[in-house]
Amino acid sequence: MRTQLFISCMISLFMIGSCTKKPSAGLGGNANLKVKAFHHSSTIDSCTIYIKFNTSEAVSLSEYDLSQKIVKDSIGNSYTIFSGLKKGDYYIYGEGWDPSISNNVKGGLPYTIKEESDLEIIIPVTETH
Repeated sequence: MRTQLFISCMISLFMIGSCTKKPSAGLGGNANLKVKAFHHSSTIDSCTIYIKFNTSEAVSLSEYDLSQKIVKDSIGNSYTIFSGLKKGDYYIYGEGWDPSISNNVKGGLPYTIKEESDLEIIIPVTETH
């Protein structure tokens, strides 16, 4: 009886110890994610970028964890930077205005931060119908 109990305890401890915890996305890390929005080959500089932690799926606009407007820097590049992110899964979404077609544009994609460093992504956006 004692042997069976000992073996059961050892198996339980092995299973608990072998589980790998998936990284939890969010604030508190060292990743800086520079986000740009493009419609075809044009930069969209009047865009708001939204980010949702711990998901690879789009959510309703009110459910995103952070949002920031894209701004132009001193040499005319348009982007926003989300600083202090941890490793993990994110969904990045953007909405804005494309003056070349006089129409709203939007789009998003899942993104996984695997290394906490300076990263850059482009969000492709398209016309809303």
